[in-house]
Amino acid sequence: MLSERSAATAQTPASASPSLWVGTASADITPPLPAALTGFQTVRIARTIQSPLQANVVAVESRAGDRALDQLIMVSCDLCIFRPGIQDEFRRYVAGRVPEVDPRKLILAATHTHSAPVLRQSQYDESSYGDATQPKDYLPMLYERLADAVAQAWQSRAVGSVAWGLGHAVVGHNRRLVYADGHAEMLGNTNQPGFRQVEGYEDHAVDVLGFYDDHRRLTALAISLACPAQMSQSEGVVSADFWHDAREALRAQYGSTLAVLGFCAPAGDQCPHLSLRQRGEARMDRLRGLSRTQELGRRIARSVADTADVMGNDIRTDAPLMHTVQDVELPARIVTDAEFATAKSVCDAIDAKPQAEGWDTWVRHLYGEVCDRYHAQQDGRRAHAVEVHVARLGDVAIATNPFELYLDYGIQMQARSASEQTFLIQLAAAGKENPGYLPTTRAVAGGGFTEAPMNNYSATVMSNLIGPEGGQVLVDRTVESIARLFA
Repeated sequence: MLSERSAATAQTPASASPSLWVGTASADITPPLPAALTGFQTVRIARTIQSPLQANVVAVESRAGDRALDQLIMVSCDLCIFRPGIQDEFRRYVAGRVPEVDPRKLILAATHTHSAPVLRQSQYDESSYGDATQPKDYLPMLYERLADAVAQAWQSRAVGSVAWGLGHAVVGHNRRLVYADGHAEMLGNTNQPGFRQVEGYEDHAVDVLGFYDDHRRLTALAISLACPAQMSQSEGVVSADFWHDAREALRAQYGSTLAVLGFCAPAGDQCPHLSLRQRGEARMDRLRGLSRTQELGRRIARSVADTADVMGNDIRTDAPLMHTVQDVELPARIVTDAEFATAKSVCDAIDAKPQAEGWDTWVRHLYGEVCDRYHAQQDGRRAHAVEVHVARLGDVAIATNPFELYLDYGIQMQARSASEQTFLIQLAAAGKENPGYLPTTRAVAGGGFTEAPMNNYSATVMSNLIGPEGGQVLVDRTVESIARLFA
């Protein structure tokens, strides 16, 4: 029987007239140069800042008179992913700085830029860091600046209001391609006779939450779309990717102090890179005089501005806020005997080398985790708990998950949600384990687990703590939680 432990949540009494209090903040979290970058199989050293990294925060509190009812603190960071343990450490840090904030009501999410600092010291061979800023140097700075921003947002909160809207922008594309023999590849070659189809769906919706002060001036925009920020990943620079360009355009229109929170909706099989129409798109970028990152930022900003103009006609001061936090237990993806044998063979071969080389550290870590999971399941561990936030803000549901969750699961949540609009956030609230990708059944069927680490990467046991069975449980539990808040 799957279990759920839900944090106590204040419900608004029917007789109360709740008000919203809103505070916002932004912080620079750019690492000192040179900086060790994450997101690839080997470390890259950046000596150039293409665009600064930011954390943007909005703190919302619901009150009935002087009585606090509930709170929601959303933090968007231009980072790749929060490694195991970081969220817990940061929450303890914040609790010491801002004791009025319930650490469990804080949502910490990454945009998944691959041009951001390494956050786990052991992720790469330490000798490869050279003179670059390492995780042990960067994390203390990150915690301090994030905590400053959370404190500023919380302490500056004042009577405010909220509005929401829905726009569209073509940013993400399904990156899994299927070939004549039935196998699938991530970002494979389409210009060959064996190419047959793109594996799955794409979602170009842009969900927008706008926050306003008591004069109805826009102070923050929270934006969710189904695409990780990975356009600049091959350039070896520090970059917030397309979120920087979108932020700059929106601040030019609505004010330089506007907090712009970019969130990635379920998009484990999506990315901004093109598999089709590459030359036509490149020509249009040249005609506009824009880089690809700038073009995607332009699309997002235009969609959000168009939406903001409309949703400004329906600003709510009395939108109910209810925020639940659940530890949802999901069945593990089982490591088969054959998968364990393959993983052990890879680890033994690397361990036998006199010195690690190339991808060895990365591969050894991933395949070593597969071996550890196999032994754990032999000892009876066949489930993992993940933290899931589900909140109601007015007629909007906000739901998080810690995975690189395949789009189809997000589509199910959208289709079955009881709310008028559903705002989904992946790569949020990471706990003590690295949850990795959560693929669909058809993605798993697209390829087997081999000694080549990039073979069907994102859909093998190497990169999946939870499999399709657990994905369906996650959908069902999220949908049920939304329904309770809107009952």
